[in-house]
Amino acid sequence: MEISERKTKILRAVVDEYVAGAHPLSSQEIRDKHLPDLSPATVRSELSALEEMGYLVQPHTSAGRIPSTKAYKYYVDHLMTRRELSIEDAEYIRGYFEGKIMQVEDLVRRTAKVVSDMTNYTSVIVLNDIEKVRIKQIKLVDLTDGELLVVIVTDAGVIRDTTVNMDIDIGEGYIATATQLLNNIFTGHTLEEVEMPGSMIDGELSSFRQLFDNVIDALKRRTNSQVYLEGGSKILDYPEYRDIDKARNMIATFDNRDELASAMSMAEDIGISLKIDKDERGGIEDCSVVTARYSIGGKEIGKVGVIGPTRMNYDKVISVLNCINDILNEGVEDEQKE
Repeated sequence: MEISERKTKILRAVVDEYVAGAHPLSSQEIRDKHLPDLSPATVRSELSALEEMGYLVQPHTSAGRIPSTKAYKYYVDHLMTRRELSIEDAEYIRGYFEGKIMQVEDLVRRTAKVVSDMTNYTSVIVLNDIEKVRIKQIKLVDLTDGELLVVIVTDAGVIRDTTVNMDIDIGEGYIATATQLLNNIFTGHTLEEVEMPGSMIDGELSSFRQLFDNVIDALKRRTNSQVYLEGGSKILDYPEYRDIDKARNMIATFDNRDELASAMSMAEDIGISLKIDKDERGGIEDCSVVTARYSIGGKEIGKVGVIGPTRMNYDKVISVLNCINDILNEGVEDEQKE
């Protein structure tokens, strides 16, 4: 059965009302609010047809209808009005990224915070494996006797600063020589490319072995995809999760970073990924996950997503993700180069 124009109007009305109020819609309510020209019998007939087609669900015999997973997918693909955020909302988001941003962790936290604040859902960011990121520069700073600060800068921003306690005396000129050596070895390469045999720093370079090994260790500590979560408690504000078992399941999911990373996976050829409930591979039960690629200056460094109830305000979420992507690609890279 095809979805006629009348069925489409009814389906849109049910989704919009349920997203706003979280209560099943009766035929009388739909008619009174959206289709007063139709008879109650006609509305009931169309609701029954949509239920048979799998777009609506009736939780209880005497209750109204609510959208199914199929309905939400159809709504996002065909019925949702895609619009840009207001100027005020866009400026509010831009304000989160004002000022000097040195570390990608800082940028990620700001992004996660503004996504959660703007959508009132839980936000998740998954950073790519650092092995895919190229090293631009390594800086050394002498802190105290025998202690160095190592700052590793990549094409995605400053990703690691770590201290190294040296077992040898750091004489005059050591830092300058070590800095030049490390940059000659690392600059322009990925982690995979610089895991070299120890013989490369044997002989006259042996005094730099400890420093070299510490830089490799600092990089390796970031080789697994990192997951940042913001607003985890917000999902419990929605009536769907007032059930104690559902609440516990959600808390357990947020604690399982591997599961979150899996939920954020997306096909290579799509810009926005939508997973609703467990019907999707890697989806989360009783939740929707909207995911977008997370780029800085056109370079993808991970994924940013929103987790919320299946009756999520998809229009607002997608608009926020698109706005942030535009801001990051237009301005943040230039700020980092200043």
